[in-house]
Amino acid sequence: MHRIGLLFVAALGTACGSSLPLPRQVAPSDDAFFEVPYPPPPALSELVPKPPKGKNVVFQDGGWSWRGRYYVWQRGGWVTPDATARFCPWAFHFTADGRALFSQSHWVDLQGHYLRPAAILVPAVTPPNEVTAEFQTGR
Repeated sequence: MHRIGLLFVAALGTACGSSLPLPRQVAPSDDAFFEVPYPPPPALSELVPKPPKGKNVVFQDGGWSWRGRYYVWQRGGWVTPDATARFCPWAFHFTADGRALFSQSHWVDLQGHYLRPAAILVPAVTPPNEVTAEFQTGR
């Protein structure tokens, strides 16, 4: 019986593993955060399409962007970033004094300087059981 349990755990670990190539990531620097009046909604679900042909293709997750009064979902997708580019995923936290701080997803070089976003070659798609506008807002 113990052996069957070990086989189940081994199979579960293999089935849940991911081989999705992701961009090299770094945490956003402190100066990337700005104050917002409220936190973003939970991340939206996205289906990962088949990757395009090519070298160094990675999947960039979608994320919330702040538009002055509300959040807008920016779809993720397959990209080919520069070799020295690093992806900073969106982040949110409260400060000790209760202020809400948000950082939008962005790309930086090895020195932490902002780069132009990598062009999305094949965008992620909304799951068929969800109704999501292309530019879903979190209002």
